[in-house]
Amino acid sequence: MAPETAEAAKGSLTSPDGTRLAFRAWPLSDADLTFAVVHGHGEHSGRYERFAHGMAAHRMATYAVDLRGHGESAGQRGHVDSWSQWVDDAAAFVKQVENETAGEVVPLGHSFGGVVMLSAARAGKLSKARRFIVSNPALRLKKEVPAWLSSASKAIATFAPKLTLSNNVDAATVSRIPEVVEAYRTDPLVHHKITTRLYAEWRRASKDDLDHADDIKLPFLILAGAADPLIDPEISRELHRRSPASELRMLDGRYHEPFNDLGSEEVFDLIAGWLRR
Repeated sequence: MAPETAEAAKGSLTSPDGTRLAFRAWPLSDADLTFAVVHGHGEHSGRYERFAHGMAAHRMATYAVDLRGHGESAGQRGHVDSWSQWVDDAAAFVKQVENETAGEVVPLGHSFGGVVMLSAARAGKLSKARRFIVSNPALRLKKEVPAWLSSASKAIATFAPKLTLSNNVDAATVSRIPEVVEAYRTDPLVHHKITTRLYAEWRRASKDDLDHADDIKLPFLILAGAADPLIDPEISRELHRRSPASELRMLDGRYHEPFNDLGSEEVFDLIAGWLRR
């Protein structure tokens, strides 16, 4: 187990196909619950320090992984050969956290990581989890890609799967805190790369997760920023309508990253309250 520290301890694990994945840990000696966090596209585990410290006030520990192609993990930036690789990465990470910690492990996925977590739950790969959380799951963009471009990218993904494009994410969409926005812009581990294959795989996975949301039997909490400029908040409402196992909390005024936005303490309290019921 990683030593208890205010700073993140670093570790690594190997995904089923041999890919090395990096992770960070903020353990607590008296925690009876630990989060296993999967980040969004283009970011990395280090950006969950504010979350880790916020949940530590509730005596809950945090581990966070870098998916392949992100942060300090191996792999081409912004690329997967198939969505199942990220699902396997997440499942292997959750298992690693379960092996390293005592008490309950709660998987949590943000944005693209939320879609990964929904896919993992549908596939039965969160076998020991009692419940999980998704934050602004990236099931639909607020500003949809034109249909012709979406169709073209699907075709291109077949013969040029590693062709890299920009995700065009504006840093100002992540938070209303200027310091957080500037840190995002200047973080050397944040990237804006997405390959045609990853884009096509995400489109397919997000549609499948929404279409088959009622297959998810694990209880889960949906957190959705009502003012998210990046991911359409209405898609979280739709996910909730389609999944009887879900609970939805709309977060008034929040942007894309509720853990790094104004009023984050209220969000941490909400999560703790849901888990302590």
